[in-house]
Amino acid sequence: MRSFNIKFPLIDDKELNTYFKMNYITKDMYSSDLVLLLLTEKGERYYEPEYGCNLLKFVFEPNDDLTAVDIEKDIKDTVAKYIPSLTINSVNFYRLGDEESDVNSEYQLNVNVKFTYNENVLTENSELNIKF
Repeated sequence: MRSFNIKFPLIDDKELNTYFKMNYITKDMYSSDLVLLLLTEKGERYYEPEYGCNLLKFVFEPNDDLTAVDIEKDIKDTVAKYIPSLTINSVNFYRLGDEESDVNSEYQLNVNVKFTYNENVLTENSELNIKF
């Protein structure tokens, strides 16, 4: 079976006795690509200094709606540039006290990104959760 890319975060594949687990499903491929893009800081990747999001710069910003709007804009702009076949449908933020959240601290922010990917005939929705 042909793989699409390496599963992110990196995990040893003990079943096949290889260094990395691979993605064999399109949905997993896009999730791995999105995680890698969002967790890469701009300037971190050689020969492509604009690749990535600057999400770490928001770590010490106030945990309020203005910061949430900036994070959402950064995510949408970056994904539109580097993964054009992926459409960000919504970016939701969960803080301490929200009904749907599993946040443990007032300093923690959980980001839920819902996206759609389109591969000619196939259009599918998925989501990704990131904890800060």
